Amino acid sequence: MPRPLITALARSAWLAALVGCTSTPPTDNPSIDGSSGSTQTTGGTPAGGSAGSAGSAGALNGGATNSAGTGGALNGGTAGMNSAGSAGAAGSGGGVVGTGCKGATVCYDFESGALPTGWVPAMTQNAGATLVDGDKPHAGKYSLHMKNFSGDQPQHSYVAPLPANFGGTLWGRAFVYNTPKGPAQHGSLLKARYANATNSNIDWYEVGYELARYDGIWHNPLPPSGLPEWTLRSDTDIVLNNWTCVEWLFDGQNGSAPEAAEPRIWQDGKEVNWVEKFEFNDPPVPADTPRPPLLKATNFVSIEVGLTMYHPLPDVSNFYIDDLAFGKARVGCVD
Repeated sequence: MPRPLITALARSAWLAALVGCTSTPPTDNPSIDGSSGSTQTTGGTPAGGSAGSAGSAGALNGGATNSAGTGGALNGGTAGMNSAGSAGAAGSGGGVVGTGCKGATVCYDFESGALPTGWVPAMTQNAGATLVDGDKPHAGKYSLHMKNFSGDQPQHSYVAPLPANFGGTLWGRAFVYNTPKGPAQHGSLLKARYANATNSNIDWYEVGYELARYDGIWHNPLPPSGLPEWTLRSDTDIVLNNWTCVEWLFDGQNGSAPEAAEPRIWQDGKEVNWVEKFEFNDPPVPADTPRPPLLKATNFVSIEVGLTMYHPLPDVSNFYIDDLAFGKARVGCVD
C-alpha cells in the first residue's frame, strides 16, 4: 500500500526549510571515544558487523554548517567538538559518556541540558519543537524531547557532522520513548547521510515510523528530490509509553557486494522483520518496480535527528531520545 504523495506545496516548504540554514543553537560537546575497542551486543551478533575497534574519532568537520537539503553535503569551518580521548573521559565542556557508549565513536547523553555543539536546524515547520529538557530522561537528568508534535506535517530536526573519514558502515543506538501513539503515516526519526565514490551526491538511510511500526528507508539525494526511496516496512510495533532500545545498521560498504546493503533495525535486541519492500517515487511507479541501485558508501558524513512528519499527526504526541550513539561497530544496549 504505497503512502500518499507529498503535495507540491509541502515539498516546496520542505526544500525551503532545508536550504541555507546557518543559525547555531545553544550547544554542548559530545563525548567521543577513540580508544575503546569493546562493544556490547544484545540478541546475538548480526551479520555485517564486526566487534573490532571503534577507531580514532579524528577531527570533526562541519562547524557552522549550512544544510544543503536532507541529502545535501555539509560544509563550513571547525565543528567545535572535542575528542574525549580514553573511554569515559569527556571533551572540554562536554557531557560524560552516555549509557552503553563503550566502543561508540560519537555519543550524545544531553546531560549539559542544551543542544550539542555543531547541531544545526534542518527542519523547522508547524507545531512542536525539538529541544533538550528534563521532562523524561532515560538516564541522568536530560534527554532530547520532540515536544507536542501535532497537526499538519510537524517537522523539527537537527543535522550534525560525523568525524572525518568515518567509513562506509554506520551502527547506531538510541533509547527512545514514544507517547501516546505511534504515527500512522510516514515520519522520519533518524537519518544518516553518506558520500559515494560514483559522484558528489549524498545518499542517505533512515529509521522511520509508519503504521505505528518501523520503516527502514534508503534515499537518493536531496536536492534534487530525494527520490526514489526504497522503503522497507516491518511488522514490528514500536514500543509505547516506555523506554526501548533501538539499534540500526546502515552498511553502505556491504563487503564485496556490488551495492550498499538495505537498512537493518533492532528493537530491544530483536531484529525487525521486513514484510513489504517497494519503491516510492513521484509520479508513482508500479508495485513490482525493481529496487533502484543502492550506491556504495565511501564515508558517512552527517546525521539528522528529530521527528520529521511528512503527513498529518492527529494526536498531540511526544517523543524522546537519550544516550544516542554512533559507531563503526555495534554499540549495543547494555552498559
